[in-house]
Amino acid sequence: MTAPSRAQYLLRFDDLCPTMSRAGWERFVPLLRRYEIKPILAVVPANADPDLMVDATDDGFWEEMCGWEKDGAEIGLHGYRHVCAARGRGLLPLHEQSEFAGVQEGLQREWIRAGLAILRAKELEPGIWVAPRHGFDLTTLRVLREEGLGVLSDGFADSPFDVSGVRWIPQQLWGPREKKQGVWTICLHANTATDAALAELAAFLEQYAGEFTSVKRVLAQWPGREQTRADRWFHAQMMGRIRIDRWRRAVRSVG
Repeated sequence: MTAPSRAQYLLRFDDLCPTMSRAGWERFVPLLRRYEIKPILAVVPANADPDLMVDATDDGFWEEMCGWEKDGAEIGLHGYRHVCAARGRGLLPLHEQSEFAGVQEGLQREWIRAGLAILRAKELEPGIWVAPRHGFDLTTLRVLREEGLGVLSDGFADSPFDVSGVRWIPQQLWGPREKKQGVWTICLHANTATDAALAELAAFLEQYAGEFTSVKRVLAQWPGREQTRADRWFHAQMMGRIRIDRWRRAVRSVG
């Protein structure tokens, strides 16, 4: 298979766990079903983050995730406990604290193995890594590769690339935007998404649902390649825009 000439989109939902907001998540389900979207579902194996303890434990959560996986969704290993207390500098320095960046290798390996074991015990087969707060480092990549999880959803580029033996499927968007070429991952958080975000996604899907793809198709259509100078320039531009946006929000909040 060859890479499509037109832009392809992936839809990713983060922070899924048995205590997530049921109402928040269920707002999106009809859209996903209607347009047969095969999303990345980033599941926290052993959540201990109070911010994700929104509702009482949903006893049907794991069965629901299994159903989505059978329908073509990609289950993502979303860290381990989602407790972001480490202050190491990650490969994507978007946050001061994360769960994995800067943590010593033995502990990272323990957490990744435990997270994989939990999801597999629930009859899920995670095929992609999704780091809480984008926080991971070269040690994380080595552990993921050695533990058999060689694909991650993160990074800034317009198409997949490889670093340290791990395939990066970029995640560049936090809301739908029309693009001309490449692979574009839209990341949403059902726990906190607004009605406006839901409406925006609905309008985008009505027009572009046929250009949404799946992780499996991306891996089949886009051959492995090393990160290029153009990728690094794309990354630098994205980081610059993010910093400017944060500065503007901070100024508005003070003013």
